[in-house]
Amino acid sequence: MVNPFAISWLWRGFKGRSVTFALLFATFMLGWPLSHAVNVLLTRLGVHWLYALILPAVFFMWLAKREALLLPDEAKRTLYARGLIAGSIVLAIVINQLRH
Repeated sequence: MVNPFAISWLWRGFKGRSVTFALLFATFMLGWPLSHAVNVLLTRLGVHWLYALILPAVFFMWLAKREALLLPDEAKRTLYARGLIAGSIVLAIVINQLRH
């Protein structure tokens, strides 16, 4: 089954030129979902489970809105986002071929 969040991250990263969502998509494609890792970290720190589910989404949305301040050049953001997406897809295919 396809994760609907991954498709959303792909769309936001590719079309919306968001490096944050491209990074989320890339880590998901490579088998290490970053949002889950943040959730686990918050849970281990003793954060209530409901906040541990909500806070990563709030953090990544906040970070995506601040991208223009961190990477002011839109052409570079587009290059990085699309590079992360294409690179993660190619790397996932290569890893899959090496396993068989």
